[in-house]
Amino acid sequence: MSIINPPQIMGKSPRILKIFEKIRKIASKDTPVLISGENGTYKELIARIIHDNSPRQGGPFIAINLASVPRELTEAELFGSETKAAEGRDQRFGKIAEAAGGTLFIEEISTMDINIKDKMLPLIRDKGIRLNDHDMIQSDVRIIGTTCRNLSELVKKGQYLNDLFQAFHGLHIRIPSLRERKEDILPLVQYFLNESARKFETGLKELSKDAKDYLTKYDWPGNVRELESMIKRATILSQGSLIEKKDLLMADIGSCSIKEFLEEKLKRYLKEMMKLETCNLYETVLSEVERSLIAIVLQETKGNQLKAAKTLGINRNTLRSKIKGYKLRI
Repeated sequence: MSIINPPQIMGKSPRILKIFEKIRKIASKDTPVLISGENGTYKELIARIIHDNSPRQGGPFIAINLASVPRELTEAELFGSETKAAEGRDQRFGKIAEAAGGTLFIEEISTMDINIKDKMLPLIRDKGIRLNDHDMIQSDVRIIGTTCRNLSELVKKGQYLNDLFQAFHGLHIRIPSLRERKEDILPLVQYFLNESARKFETGLKELSKDAKDYLTKYDWPGNVRELESMIKRATILSQGSLIEKKDLLMADIGSCSIKEFLEEKLKRYLKEMMKLETCNLYETVLSEVERSLIAIVLQETKGNQLKAAKTLGINRNTLRSKIKGYKLRI
C-alpha cells in the first residue's frame, strides 16, 4: 500500500499535516467518511487520496455531484433504473453498481433528497441496499461524502435529517480555508509558478514584493482553486519574468475592488501626465473614465439607450447629451 504524503497543491502548514495524519489512520478503515470544507479546498483530492491508500485502491473511484443532478433523477442515478423497451426491459445501472469493489464519492450530500433516505441509510451504515421491507442485498462499496455547509447547523434548523448526518459523520475531515492557513499561500504560489512555467513554457517567473503582499492579505473566498487560477493566468499574461500586482489584478479582475483595479491601471498614465506643467488632470481622467464606461454599457445593451440609462443610473436625456458630447457612435 502506498505511503500518504501531502501533495504540494494542499500545502505544508500544521493544519494540513494534521489532516494527512488523520488520513493515515482512517484510509484503511472501510467505513464512511465525511469531508467538509469551503468550495475550492480540493475535497475530491482528499477523497482520492483516501481511496488510493485503502484496500480498495484497485477498485473504481466513482463520483457523483448531487447538486448537479435534478432531485427527481437522484435515485435513478445512484441506484439505477429499469425502463421498458420494445423488446423486453432495459436495465440501467447506477453509480453504486459502478463503484462495486471501490469507492463511491458523493459531492454535496447536504442536497440529498430526503425521499431516498430509507435507501441511503442502509447503504451508508451496513453496505446494504433495501429491496423492500424484508429483503436487503449487500453492496461492496465505500462511501465518501462531502459538503461545503455545516450539517450540524442544518440538523438543528430541521433542514437535514439527523440520522443521515450521524451515519455520515462517523469519520469527519474538515479542510481549513486558505485564509485560516495563510502560511501556505506563498509556498503554494511557488508551486503554481513552477507548474505553469513547465506546462505553458513561459520560463520561470517570480513575484514582486507588492504582488506577494497582495496575495497574503487577500481573503481568498475561492480558496486554493482561486489562487491556482490567478497564478496560472498571471504567468501567461504578464510581460517579462517579474509578476507585478497589476498582473494579478489583470488576471482576475473579479478578485479585487474597483478602487484597486483603477489604481493599478491609472498609475502609469498619471506618471506621464504629471510630467506636464498643466494637464487638467482631474477633468481629463474623469471624462476618459466616463466616456469609456458609457461606450461599454452602450455596446453591452446593443445601443438601447433606455436600457443603458437604467444600467448607468442616469436620466435618458443626460445619456443622450453625453453621447453627443463624447461623439460616441452607436
